Amino acid sequence: MRGKLFRILPLGAALIALGSFLLAIGCGNSSSARFRFVQAAYGSQGTNVDIDVDNNKVLTAVAYGSAATYQNISSGSHTFELFLTGTTTNPFFNGSVPINKGDNTVVSTGTFSTMGMHVFSDDNVAPTSGDIKLKFIDVAPDAGSIDIYVITPGSGIAGLSPQLSNLTYTNAAGPMTPSAGNYEVVMTQSGTQNPVPGLDVTYTWTAGQVRTIMILDNVAGGAPFQQLVLADAN
Repeated sequence: MRGKLFRILPLGAALIALGSFLLAIGCGNSSSARFRFVQAAYGSQGTNVDIDVDNNKVLTAVAYGSAATYQNISSGSHTFELFLTGTTTNPFFNGSVPINKGDNTVVSTGTFSTMGMHVFSDDNVAPTSGDIKLKFIDVAPDAGSIDIYVITPGSGIAGLSPQLSNLTYTNAAGPMTPSAGNYEVVMTQSGTQNPVPGLDVTYTWTAGQVRTIMILDNVAGGAPFQQLVLADAN
């Protein structure tokens, strides 16, 4: 009996160790996440920001209307602080930001005196062969509600219905999955065909590309507005 017991104990220990190892792998995968930061808070021309996450400097000198590359992070709530570049006091924003499993876009919004933070989940899975994937995010508080037309360049929108309607501030729409090619993206005031200043842009996309088109105010606020294209994948 004693001999059998000694033979069983090493086996039991090995199984426990294996279980712990698999649990650790599972936990690691379940918490895997990335985020990219976009500086969309306006009101101070030329003001760049540094970003601390959980008291660690992560990004420096991010300018208005620009996006940083994806950063690895665990999912869950993290403390974000945004400072004037080169400073470490009086943050423009200091608060908890929820990061979801997978890829995320974290956007500073509003003005420097009323800065907020919004998180959008990114679907970076490749589209069907021959197609592209487009998502739209509105972080332009002065643009109002927006309708979106994706058309053949120069064909005009008269008589057409928008592919996406009533996109409002701090919300996302899509994805759309048109075939690769040349497109004109026209944005109008919702319910009308009145173009929003600055939001009529022509693009060329190749098969497999995943893109997010973000709508921003001018750096000083208001029109002309901007379309910022984020290269999500491929």
